[in-house]
Amino acid sequence: MTLKIIFKKYSILVFMFLAVILGTAIGANHPSELVINIFNVFSSLISNVINFCIPLLIFAFITQGITSLKKSSGKILIYTFLIAYLSMIIAAIFSYIVASSTFSHFFSSTDNFRSFNVSEQKQVSNSLMQIEIKPIIDVVSAILISFILGLGINTTNAVNLKIIVNEFYRIIEILVKKFIVKILPIYVLTNFTKLAASGGIFLIFNSFYKVLIVIISVNLIYLLSQFIITGWIVRRNPFKLLKNIIPIYFTAFATQSSAATLPEAIEIAKENEISDPIVNFVMPLCSKIHLVGGMISLTSGAVALMVAYGHPVLLNSMLPFILILGVLMTAAPGVPCGAVLAAVSLLVSFLNFDSSMIAIITALHMCQDSFGTACNVCGDLPIALIIDKLFGKQNIKNI
Repeated sequence: MTLKIIFKKYSILVFMFLAVILGTAIGANHPSELVINIFNVFSSLISNVINFCIPLLIFAFITQGITSLKKSSGKILIYTFLIAYLSMIIAAIFSYIVASSTFSHFFSSTDNFRSFNVSEQKQVSNSLMQIEIKPIIDVVSAILISFILGLGINTTNAVNLKIIVNEFYRIIEILVKKFIVKILPIYVLTNFTKLAASGGIFLIFNSFYKVLIVIISVNLIYLLSQFIITGWIVRRNPFKLLKNIIPIYFTAFATQSSAATLPEAIEIAKENEISDPIVNFVMPLCSKIHLVGGMISLTSGAVALMVAYGHPVLLNSMLPFILILGVLMTAAPGVPCGAVLAAVSLLVSFLNFDSSMIAIITALHMCQDSFGTACNVCGDLPIALIIDKLFGKQNIKNI
């Protein structure tokens, strides 16, 4: 594989890494107040644009996802959704328990991360900073409308409306891939410059590498638990099943793409004696709706930042965040940082994240993305095994 191909495949990851390094270097050299204000302007504008686009993204991806499902799938569709959603919630709660019990030891009581949030400090009067681009709808309303419209189109067979939804989906998909994802490195650059200028960046690096190790460990432990429990349910050797998924684990790890790994995942699922109709239906569906790696990363990252910044980490605030995040993962676009993009509104509205915290969790999520994607893809096989156990012997030709 040539250097050019490698760069093309991992370009976003490379640019994000360079943004962190460059931002740290600029900030560490004590830039002038003018430079900090310029970065503040760009950070504010990009933040406003992203917040405006998130409800559109949620509406487009959830609605299109629902309308693309086959009505003939019946109970299999319902059970697959329920098992996938339950799996993501359990993964998030498990990561919350681990994170809340361990991360407090990673950050010293003398570490004052709040003082490093310079997004509101030393800002000159600038008309650009006063511009507020409000979303046309809030995130919860976007979810509800998406389900109402998507289910309504499927129920009434509204062909023309379905065409409009698909066209809108393609427009938003282009917006995400060609614009939003491209400006994320700039957003990270501006915020890491401000963090470095305030003196907090080295404290962040010193603490968050431990968080990254915990996130990766939770991914591996949860994946192992999935196969052990599924092996008991379907009366199969879980370690043999784990051995069979090694090829797709490394493919997903290398490509950071569930879509790129899907053909290989389907073939390996069929080799595990799962009926073809179940495999052909469940595996592609779960590649979109069963994102346990994203749930673990975002939940753990959110807890880490809340602990670091001195925010209370309470179950009554985290549980609603987790439950709605599980729904939003079905709207996460299949691009780098897609899960973070889908979760931005929740992080702001439920957990009071500011721009610096969003930048850090985005960088943190990117660092573990290979492990998260591998966990996502490999975690789909246990669901296919359970669905095959429940419905494999039935007449499923119409799936």
